[in-house]
Amino acid sequence: MKGLMLAAIIFLIAFVILYIYGYLSRSKDELVNKVNAYDSIEKYGYVLNDNVTTYYKDEFQKLKAMEDEQEIAEQVAKLFVIDLFSINYKVNKYEVTSAQYYYSDKREMFRNKVIDQLYNFVIDNSYDDRKQELPEVKEVTITDTKKDTYKLGDEKRECYVVKVSISYVKNLDYDNKAKIVLVKDNNNMSVVSYEAL
Repeated sequence: MKGLMLAAIIFLIAFVILYIYGYLSRSKDELVNKVNAYDSIEKYGYVLNDNVTTYYKDEFQKLKAMEDEQEIAEQVAKLFVIDLFSINYKVNKYEVTSAQYYYSDKREMFRNKVIDQLYNFVIDNSYDDRKQELPEVKEVTITDTKKDTYKLGDEKRECYVVKVSISYVKNLDYDNKAKIVLVKDNNNMSVVSYEAL
C-alpha cells in the first residue's frame, strides 16, 4: 500500500511540474517579439521588416518609384542611415538590417563591425521587456551630393558622395552629420563607406 501511495505522489508531483513548465513555455512563446518581412523591393533585393518606424516605411516606399541613379543613391543613403541608427526597434544586437544596403563583398565585415562597435550594448528584447533607451531617427536630410571616384580594391569606381544631416526623436549623442559613399553593385547602389562628420 505504501508503494502505491508513493507512486501516486511521485506521479502527481511530476504532473504538476510538467503542467507548470508547459504553462510557462506557452506564456513565453506568446511574449516573443517576432520580426516578419513587411515589404520588399525585388529588383534590389531589399526587405523591410514589420517592426520599423513609419518614417522608415515611408522612405522605403519612395525608393520603389525612383528611376534616376543619383536619386536612388541619395535614397539608399537615407535608408541606410535611418536603419543603422534607429536602434530602438532592433530585437537584439544581431539585427543589422542596414547591412542589406552595404556593398555585397564587404557586407559581412560591416555587419560584424556594427555588432561589435555600435550594437554591442543593445539589450535583447526577444520578450518585449527591454527598458533601455535607444535612438530613433526622426529625419535624414540630404545636404550635398556629388559624383566622384572611389578606390575599391585595385580599381577606381564611379561613385556618389552623399552628405546628410541626421535628427533624432531624442538626442542621445549619436552622429548628426555623415558622408556616405555609394557605388554601383550589380542592380544596386550600395554603400562602401560611412564617415561621421
